[in-house]
Amino acid sequence: MKSPDMTRREFTRRAAIGATGIGHALAAKAGVSESRLRITIIGESSCIPDVGHETACFLVNGKHLVDTGWCAAQRMRSHGFDPLALESIILTHFHQDHYIGLPQLLFFIGLQKRPGPPLNILGPAEHLQHVIDATDTFLQVPRFPELAVNRRLVPLSAGDTSELTDLHLETFAANHVSGKSNIEPALVYKVTERASGACAVFTGDTHYHPPIAGFAKGASLLIHDGSHTAPKDAAGIARQAGVSRLVLIHYAQSRAEKILSEAKAIFPNTELAEEGRTLDVFPP
Repeated sequence: MKSPDMTRREFTRRAAIGATGIGHALAAKAGVSESRLRITIIGESSCIPDVGHETACFLVNGKHLVDTGWCAAQRMRSHGFDPLALESIILTHFHQDHYIGLPQLLFFIGLQKRPGPPLNILGPAEHLQHVIDATDTFLQVPRFPELAVNRRLVPLSAGDTSELTDLHLETFAANHVSGKSNIEPALVYKVTERASGACAVFTGDTHYHPPIAGFAKGASLLIHDGSHTAPKDAAGIARQAGVSRLVLIHYAQSRAEKILSEAKAIFPNTELAEEGRTLDVFPP
């Protein structure tokens, strides 16, 4: 039986229970399965976010941040998450709205002296090193070495895989064109939680790209760009992939009702990403 999505308060409560070692017993008593992946929406808005909103970014299991929006560090904190608890930052591509919050995030982490192993920063190989170097220059790290973050860069190309503490990552090429018909190296990710087998796919920015359906087969959840791909086309991909649920992200709030209506006509189990909401992803 599926449980409804959790609020931030409930997510925090269960995490605290788990830390004391009694979470499993209480969850079983309440009839709630623990075998699930958790994705918390930090931002859902478009390139220039609507007032009061954040550009598309989200957390996986509370410790892997996908894209950094404009100010993900502050938005994480406002929803009860500590940026120092991050184990990795997963970047879908390097258009500015998806990494513009990276300097602020690394400033916070460097200044607060994040403990533990290196912070993993994953992203398309073509521009990852350049953007990280530019971030260091912007933060003047050579002049303020106390801001240096213990990190490990993981450059990725389509077809590569990567292992995080609790997740297995697979990658696939998105179809993202911008500017004067320039092809932007962009990745679609499939994340599988090793402990439960729960699996989700997220696209980042992509124009309509039917092969994503094949890549998403076996996943329970598809988080798809709701800006560059028509809602009906994203819904068609979800239907072909056989996912249980489609969540559209990176959309303008003024178009929300229309986007949802068009997508649901093709794939009824469609919803819009909402900031602060935690999505439970169960094994297939």
